[in-house]
Amino acid sequence: MRIIGYLFLFLIAFAVTVVWKFPAAGVLPHISTNPVTVAGVSGSIWKGTAEQVQPPNPALVASNVKWRFMPAALMSGNTAANLDFEVLGGSGSGHVSRSITSGDVSVTDGSFRMPAVNLGQFLPLPIVDFGGNLIADIETLDLENNLLKTARGTVVWRNALVTGGLQAELGQVVLDVEPQPIDGRPAHVAKISNKDGDLELNGELQIDINGNYRADIRLKPTASANQGLTGALGSLGPIAKRESDGSYRIRNNGNIRNLM
Repeated sequence: MRIIGYLFLFLIAFAVTVVWKFPAAGVLPHISTNPVTVAGVSGSIWKGTAEQVQPPNPALVASNVKWRFMPAALMSGNTAANLDFEVLGGSGSGHVSRSITSGDVSVTDGSFRMPAVNLGQFLPLPIVDFGGNLIADIETLDLENNLLKTARGTVVWRNALVTGGLQAELGQVVLDVEPQPIDGRPAHVAKISNKDGDLELNGELQIDINGNYRADIRLKPTASANQGLTGALGSLGPIAKRESDGSYRIRNNGNIRNLM
């Protein structure tokens, strides 16, 4: 009986080793990842790398994507993995889980860093370019039926700089994102502020569950700002309306999907 027990343990160990080392390249081609395409897969299904992950927007191609599968999540009806990736000239990481039954996705302990110069392609401000670095820390992000249900985190724009038609040093810009329902429906508010810049920056961005956003931001030259900056703000015309306190108010709305 002891021999049978040892043989049984040996077979379990062998099966676990085979599954653990099973090449991901042989599995992923048979799994639908639409609308995302995955190329250059190596390693195992438990720990591996993809050279490229291509979403519908070619600007968001991720490279050197590494994953480490977390089997304990299966006990709660989820698949989960720790991810590391490179995109938009920066890098990120996070813990991602997906419900086996509903397909809903959650991200926790996420972080991302990128040069701010790559931000311009996603913002409706063609007259300016951006400098500095963006650092995003995601406490939690939940997608339900492919719609944003909950997000909480902070984005810090260090050494913030805008150049082009409008040139200004913005110091350190902070964007705090938290859930705030609108008319009883899931929505979020991102509050923006800064310090040590040529402009005093404050306002908020509201985003509803369907991706519709509404921005209301005020820019006010500080004592360190030169007259050229004030003139540049005045030339923005309908984009930035001058208020009685000397600030310039920017209002914009649309759908974030059109930017991504």
